Amino acid sequence: MSLKKGALAGDATTAVGYDKKTGLTVNPGRIDPMNEAFNDSRKPLAAEFTVDGKALIVIVNHWNSKGGDTPLFGQVQPVKLASEVQRQQIAEVVSNFVGDVLAKNPQANIISVGDYNDFQFSEPLQMFERAGMTNLIHKVPKNERYTYVYQGNSQVLDHIFVSDNLKNGAKIDIVHVNADFTEQAGRASDHDPLVTQVKLK
Repeated sequence: MSLKKGALAGDATTAVGYDKKTGLTVNPGRIDPMNEAFNDSRKPLAAEFTVDGKALIVIVNHWNSKGGDTPLFGQVQPVKLASEVQRQQIAEVVSNFVGDVLAKNPQANIISVGDYNDFQFSEPLQMFERAGMTNLIHKVPKNERYTYVYQGNSQVLDHIFVSDNLKNGAKIDIVHVNADFTEQAGRASDHDPLVTQVKLK
């Protein structure tokens, strides 16, 4: 696997685009980096690789945190999800990018990974699935479907999405080496890593 040759690397302000013949216009490049949706948040990075002669676009995400939301089991019910507004805005931006790629190349191989800071059933992630992406987390058995533990609540904040043409036969595993343990026990992070295997078209 190697970075696809051709396009120059983007910078902090240049938006990556997609050309049906040549692929990403900058490689790697930021997705609409000047958009206000990314204020005080990290900007998704897209890169195109060549794997066994096939093109693969990988999007790396770290969406805004849940800071400002009321606790799931707190006094305020229903829960106020103030932070979700920005994640919906981010989901729309990334979805638009994915939609543009798939409109120009319906068979494009796309994998989108990262800490989305939201649950698989949340509106931001549902928006992303409607853009033509499949959340592989649904393939994980329910009793193993968590990447983070907060106040005793096991939840999924980290996800791997693939373009719908890659969903059949795709495999995923959550390696529970961090979330269930403390720093004293040797965990490397408070999130568990995810591993996927896909067959490129």
